Amino acid sequence: MHKSQRYWLMPSVVVLVFFSVMVLGYSIYLSLHNISMIKQTFSFVGLSNFIDLFQDKRAWASVGKTLKFSLIATFIELSLGLAIALYFNRQFPGRKLVRALMLIPMIMTPVVSGLIWRIFYDPNAGIVNYYLGLIGLGSKHDWLGSVDLAMYSVIVADVWQWTPFVFLILASALDAMPSEPLEAAKVDGASPVQTFMHVTLPLLKPALMIALLLRLMDSIKTFDIIYVMTRGGPSLATETANMYAYIQGFNNFNLSYATVINLSITVLLTFVFTFVYKSMTSRTG
Repeated sequence: MHKSQRYWLMPSVVVLVFFSVMVLGYSIYLSLHNISMIKQTFSFVGLSNFIDLFQDKRAWASVGKTLKFSLIATFIELSLGLAIALYFNRQFPGRKLVRALMLIPMIMTPVVSGLIWRIFYDPNAGIVNYYLGLIGLGSKHDWLGSVDLAMYSVIVADVWQWTPFVFLILASALDAMPSEPLEAAKVDGASPVQTFMHVTLPLLKPALMIALLLRLMDSIKTFDIIYVMTRGGPSLATETANMYAYIQGFNNFNLSYATVINLSITVLLTFVFTFVYKSMTSRTG
């Protein structure tokens, strides 16, 4: 980047860094104090909140559920997004319309998406049980009320909404991909599988890593769709770290502890970003 271009970016960078540091610093300041909304007290407690967090089994369980939700959802979204992008990477009538319709779930807010899937999963009137009944699986499954099924049911809703986002990134990368390597592979007699593994996939790696980074970070922060669909239940089966922070802050009025939980999420996101970014830069040269 030219020096003159850097100067134009400096004001935006300075503003972003200032507010990021200010919010992070104030969060650390709050985490070192005990804030009681009921007693209206504000006292310094040092690292007591952090010690409580490390000893809190429920907090660690929520982190485990966060990782489970994020890893499964992101893996499925990347796999489906890649498959759909490859399938639609050809010319056919109505191609632009179909690709535009694919983006509809992504346009919806997570709250609306969660409400829709909550209706779909209704054990009595939901269409999921209805269609299962048509193929002989007619028992009324309580998808969101089962400890074993609730997390996977929420993951399906998240996959439905955000797979189009991955599709959009990869479809754009396929459109921008040079045709010469593909034509050379065809001339050399490479099979479709060989062409995909040795030509298409390596060229798609930068776009795949970007999609992985964005979706993994966003899924770790997921709150709204879980809150709308299950509120962390049943029996804490879908209580992620963000849900636990919400409960501590707004149900138990323990704002300091909620801040500590959110700081732990920030640290987790930082590690994820650093790991994925280093992998991306090392593989792309």
